[in-house]
Amino acid sequence: MLSIKKGPFPYKFMLPILLGTMMNPLNSTMLATALIPLCNSFGKSVGEGAILVTSLYVTSTIAQPLMGRLADIFSAKKINTFGFILVLVAALIGMFAPGFSWLVVSRIILGLGTSAAYPSAMALINKKYAEVQQPVPGNILGLVGISAQVSMILGPVLGGLLTQWLGWKGIFFINIPWVIIAIYLSSAIPNDPVKEQLSRSALVKKLDIPGILIFTLFLLSMLFLLIQHTFTWQLMIPVLALLLLMILWERGQENPFIDVRLLASKPSLLLVYIRALATSYILYTMLYGFPQWLEGVRHFDPAQTGLFMLPDSIVAIATGLLISNSKKLFAQNFLGVIFMLITCGGIFMLNTEISIFMIVVITVIMGIAEGLNLIANQSLLNAEAPLAQKGVSFGLYRTFAYLGAILSGSQLKVVFHTGITDQKFHILSFTALASCMVLVILLIPLWRRHRSYAS
Repeated sequence: MLSIKKGPFPYKFMLPILLGTMMNPLNSTMLATALIPLCNSFGKSVGEGAILVTSLYVTSTIAQPLMGRLADIFSAKKINTFGFILVLVAALIGMFAPGFSWLVVSRIILGLGTSAAYPSAMALINKKYAEVQQPVPGNILGLVGISAQVSMILGPVLGGLLTQWLGWKGIFFINIPWVIIAIYLSSAIPNDPVKEQLSRSALVKKLDIPGILIFTLFLLSMLFLLIQHTFTWQLMIPVLALLLLMILWERGQENPFIDVRLLASKPSLLLVYIRALATSYILYTMLYGFPQWLEGVRHFDPAQTGLFMLPDSIVAIATGLLISNSKKLFAQNFLGVIFMLITCGGIFMLNTEISIFMIVVITVIMGIAEGLNLIANQSLLNAEAPLAQKGVSFGLYRTFAYLGAILSGSQLKVVFHTGITDQKFHILSFTALASCMVLVILLIPLWRRHRSYAS
């Protein structure tokens, strides 16, 4: 029997789980330093190549809650293994892609496969500790969160090194040994008991397939609107119509794909999701836009770009670890917003004449902002989410974070569609600053709640 307080850390059980949860953020950010060489290889502009960014995020936004539902209905271990197999297939397609469209297919399958890891991992962890009638230790949950953060931040560094050594195909190849090791180690995860066989109608009801389809159409219509070079208000009509349809449909479902009733009953929780969307938009704009500026304007090679991102990675990890045990939620969010504002100012300072020393200083500030905000948002969500609905709440958190990433990828496609210049890069700093203003406004209700708790 597993002892949580005195027993050893379950390395054999946790290692394949951590390898799985790291794959999605790693694959999403490795592309940052490989995108220009990849696009050059296929004769595509960076703007056209941005579809490789958004395709993974759109897929992941839909697939995360879907895979979680499948893990609950069938078997968390089987869904986890199924995800590994999909990643392996995606890696092979990406490495041997005969054309650019096959890379898009690879990224979609990669989004499906890597999305299975996080929800199935949380199901496996909770099941293991439920068997001994004890809560999941904080260090276990913290390790899952930090591993995802570490892999997201290290992605540009690893992507740059792999691209330098193996070419852009290296970011696909790395998944093959990764998955083989993870599948081998997964033998330490116990099998789930055989679950009751569901009829087709019962399965459809549990999955909320109409809700999934409506949500998918809503995302695709919004994405189509975002990738237009000029705003067309007529394209807002299907977006708003599908959003309204989704709300009306999900309100009447017993097992909704998107729990809109939870958001309506807890406005403070909805504000956390808006904060996650705004934060994710800024972070991914920096993680993708900055490396492309280094390569496209300053003409550094991928390995050098990866090394420039290294201070950002180290500082973000150190900052996250430093504040992870803090319970001062308002202070975390306040400092996070302040450093986001400083980062936006630093990005606007970047130009062809700026010194390498100042570039490193700005990457360090970026790292502080990333580490602060990722931990601050997670801590705030944990405080606001109802105890009985933690799983649903964290699933929606991932969805809103992916929406921010989709917004970022779509904007990069529009801004960089004819090439990268200092002026175009500075446009990103202005839009990131606008997103920072949203975070500033969201500090007001958080401050009021902080004051009410203090009194």
